[in-house]
Amino acid sequence: MKGTVESLIKKLGLDISSEQRQYLGFLFENLHLEELSDKEQHFFVEYFYKSEALRKMAAFALELADVMHEIRENVPTIEQAERLANGKEQRLYYEQKRQETRRQKLKQQTAKNGNVLYVPFNDYKQERGPFIICLEQTAGMAKYSELCKSMILPLFLNAHQEQRDLYIVPYDCQIHVHYRFENGHLNLSDFKDFIEYQAKGEAAMLPVLQFVKGLLQENQHCTETDVIIFTEGDPVDGPYLLGKHAKTMLEEMKQRYHAEFSVIAMNEHRFNEHHFWFANKAIFADDAIQ
Repeated sequence: MKGTVESLIKKLGLDISSEQRQYLGFLFENLHLEELSDKEQHFFVEYFYKSEALRKMAAFALELADVMHEIRENVPTIEQAERLANGKEQRLYYEQKRQETRRQKLKQQTAKNGNVLYVPFNDYKQERGPFIICLEQTAGMAKYSELCKSMILPLFLNAHQEQRDLYIVPYDCQIHVHYRFENGHLNLSDFKDFIEYQAKGEAAMLPVLQFVKGLLQENQHCTETDVIIFTEGDPVDGPYLLGKHAKTMLEEMKQRYHAEFSVIAMNEHRFNEHHFWFANKAIFADDAIQ
């Protein structure tokens, strides 16, 4: 990987410091850029050279290695009591656990008529659902924007390794755009737009949750969808999340579409846990910001 990065820098004749080379190497690894064409790799390196925001995000990502390791090891959410020390062993353990659960389900749903067995293989072959990242992009979140995006970068690697789609949904009081990265593969145009995207105003949760429900309906053949919400912690429509309509919608998302919700809140003091009652867990970024 290092040789590829150095070769590209030399070929393009760019004046990049050793520190920036380290950032670029991180991006190549986590965004699996070796799969892009030579032309696309050239474009990315040149974009990195010109984009101060992307360089800052890569720097944040390296500085927050411990925080991001925690995120990567805990998404999808796992039971604390069953965590294993070694990440590779842990992933193998949970994959075996999922396979055993599927085998048991297949056995239970197999019907017998005389000497004929009816086996629901379509259910057995269900794929794991996507990662859906809901990224609050408001006036209040502006100072955290680069930090949040830096935390999202390693999730491309998770999606790619697990062959799961990665959706990024920026939001304020509504949804203006969203990005889909199929099986975690990088689309340079969408990635560039994601890095540069900014919105203003206040945040509302119901519109983004309704949008997420639409994505879940498109992927209803899948299981274990992970929804990760980056937020300042107190949406303007928070009280409505306690209403009957919102609770019914969220319970359906959790039960019918197997969605698990994680919240990464920028400020623990502003975080209203009652409004995020549906979250399986919350992570506070206060320590990382300081």
